[in-house]
Amino acid sequence: MTDERRAELMVKVVDDVATPAEREELMQLAVSDPSVRQELDQHLALKAATDGWVARLQVDLAEDRQRDDPLTRSFTTLGLVLLLGAMALLVGGGMTELVLDETAPLWLKAGLASLIGGGLVLLAGVVRWRLVTQADDSYTEVVR
Repeated sequence: MTDERRAELMVKVVDDVATPAEREELMQLAVSDPSVRQELDQHLALKAATDGWVARLQVDLAEDRQRDDPLTRSFTTLGLVLLLGAMALLVGGGMTELVLDETAPLWLKAGLASLIGGGLVLLAGVVRWRLVTQADDSYTEVVR
C-alpha cells in the first residue's frame, strides 16, 4: 500500500466517511503495523478534541444569539426595573416605618441602616469596577 493510499484511508476513517471495505483495509494495515495504529489513534484523538471545540462553539453562538435578541433584552430590562423598584419601595418604606416607629429599638434601626449602606457600597464598587475595566478591555469583541 502506498503512503498516499494509507493517508487517504486514514482521513476517510477519521472523518467517518469510509466505506466498510476501506475501513477494513485500514484496520488490517493497523493490525500488521503498530505505527499505523498509533497514527490512527492520534488522528482519532485530535478529531475528538476538535469535535468538542466545535460543539462548544455552537453552544456559545446559540447563547450569544439568545442574549442579543431584542425580546430577551427587553424582558431582562423590564425584570430588573421591576425588581429594583420593588426593592427600593420595600427597603425605603420599611426604613421609613422603622425610623418613624418610636418603639423600635435603636440597635435594629442602626443594623438595618448598616445593612442597606453596606449593600449600596458593595454595589457601587461593582458598578465602578465594571465601568473602569470596560473601557480598557481589549477583548470585549472576542466571542468566547
